[in-house]
Amino acid sequence: MMMKKILFSSLFLLGSLVSQAQHEYTIEGKVEGVKDGTLVSLFLLDGNVGSTVAMDTIQNGTFFFKRNAGEDGLDKLSLMCTRNDDFPSMSLEIYATPNARIKVTGTNTLIHTWTVDSPVKEQIEYNRFIEDSHDLWDEYQRLSIKARSLRSAPEAERKALRAKEDSISALISKREMKLMQELPVSNIWMDRLYKLSMSVKYNPNFSYKDETLALYNRMNEAQKTSITGQEITVNLFPPTVVKEGDKMADTELFDLDGKIHHLTDFNGKYILLDFWSSGCGPCIMALPEMKEIQEQYKERLTIISLSSDTKSRWKAASAKHEMTWQNLSDLKQTAGLYAKYGVRGIPNYVLISPEGKIMKMWSGYGKGSLKLKMCRYLDAVKHEMSITWQGNTKVINYPVSESTNTDILEVKQVVLTDTATIVHFNAYYIPKYWIRVSPNCRLIDEKGETYTLKKAAGIKPGEHFYLPESGEAEFSLTFEPLSSSVQSFNFTEGTEQNDWQINGVKLNK
Repeated sequence: MMMKKILFSSLFLLGSLVSQAQHEYTIEGKVEGVKDGTLVSLFLLDGNVGSTVAMDTIQNGTFFFKRNAGEDGLDKLSLMCTRNDDFPSMSLEIYATPNARIKVTGTNTLIHTWTVDSPVKEQIEYNRFIEDSHDLWDEYQRLSIKARSLRSAPEAERKALRAKEDSISALISKREMKLMQELPVSNIWMDRLYKLSMSVKYNPNFSYKDETLALYNRMNEAQKTSITGQEITVNLFPPTVVKEGDKMADTELFDLDGKIHHLTDFNGKYILLDFWSSGCGPCIMALPEMKEIQEQYKERLTIISLSSDTKSRWKAASAKHEMTWQNLSDLKQTAGLYAKYGVRGIPNYVLISPEGKIMKMWSGYGKGSLKLKMCRYLDAVKHEMSITWQGNTKVINYPVSESTNTDILEVKQVVLTDTATIVHFNAYYIPKYWIRVSPNCRLIDEKGETYTLKKAAGIKPGEHFYLPESGEAEFSLTFEPLSSSVQSFNFTEGTEQNDWQINGVKLNK
C-alpha cells in the first residue's frame, strides 16, 4: 500500500511538472557592445500598468529568462535597462506564449531595435513596424541617450534636442500609418492606432489627425467596442468633460462581486472619488490616510476608489491592499469615467457635494494633503464677503471671484489705499512641499490696465516657499494702486498653462 501511495505521488508530481513545463517560455539574450553587469529588467504589461516579474545581469553578453505564461496564453512584456545612462529611455517589446523559445540579439545599446526572433505571431507582426522604421528608431534612441547627458544643459539646448526628437517621431508616425493602411486590423495594429490617437489628443502640433481618423474607420464595431477601441475612441472623440460646478458624471460601476452600483446611490453625503491604479506609487501611499479620513468623516463622507486597472489586476491589487470604503470599477480602464472627468494623471480626486455637484477636482498626493483638503472643504467656516472703511482705505474681506485655475491660493483680503493695492492670500498645499509665486505677477483691471508688483511680505517671489506642517500659510503682495473706478481685477502670473490665475476679484458687493 505504501509503495502505491509513493508511486501515485510521484506520478502526480511528474504530471504537475510536465503541465508547468508546457506553459513555460524562455527568453535568451545574446548582445554585443553592452557592459557586463548591466541589469536587465523584464516587465509584464497588463492594460496601462507594468510590473517587474524578473531581472537578470548581463554576463559575457548573455541574459536569460524562463517564465510561465499567463492565463490568457499571451504575455506582453517590456525589456528595459533603466539604470544605465548608456541606454535610451526606451524598452524592447516582447510577446510570449507557452513553449515559445525567444531569442534576442543586438550589437549596441539601442535596445528598442534589438532583434527578437520568435514564433509568436504577435511578435512577427510587431517586428514589421519596428523594421519599417529601423533607421529612424535608431536615430531617435541616440538622441534619447544624448538627452540623458544634457540634463544639466541650458534650456535652449535641451529644447533644440526635443524638437529633433519630435521631428523624427512625426516621420515614424507617417511611416507607420502607411504600413497600417496595408495591414489587416489586429490587436497589434490597434496598439499602434492607440499611440497615434494619444498624439492627436495631447500633441497640438501633430499633423496627421485626418489620417488617424481614416485608420479608425477601418475598425469594425466589435473592435471599436473593445477596451483598446474605446480608449482610442475617447482620444479621438473626447466626451464632454465635467468641471467644478457641474453635476457629477455617472455610469454603471461594479464591485469585486460583480454587483452594479451608481454614484447617485451615495447622494446625501459628500463623495470623494479616488481615481487610482495598482501601478501608481502615490495612489498606494494615500491609502492609509484615506482610511483615517473614512473613519473621521464616515457620517458625512463616502469615499469611492475607481480603478483603471484590468479586471484581473484590480482584483489582485484589492486583495493586497486593505480598502474599507467603496472599491469600484467601470471595467473600461481609462475609457469610461476617467475620460468624463478629464483624468490625465493619478492619483486624481474629485469632491462632490451631497446634492451631486462637483465641488473640487485635483491631482497628486503628499502626506497630509487629503486631511488638509477635507478639513478645508468639509469643516471650514464659510466666509461672507464684507467691506469696511478705515479713513480713505477700503478693505474688502473674502472678496468673491468669478474663476480660478488653482485651489492653492485664496484671496483673503484686498486693501485699497491711495498709494498701493495690497492683496492678502491664504495658501493651501501639501505639508512641507513648496510653492512659488512669479516675480512677474500682476493685476489687470476690467479695462485691461496693468498694475505691477512692488513688494511682498511672507514670501519671496521667484523663490521656493515651503508650506509648514499644517499645509496652510499666509502672505501678501503689494501692487500699484488701482484706479478709483475699478470694480474688479484679475490676478495673473502670466499666460503659461500652469501660471496661477484668479479672475474677476470683486471690489464691490
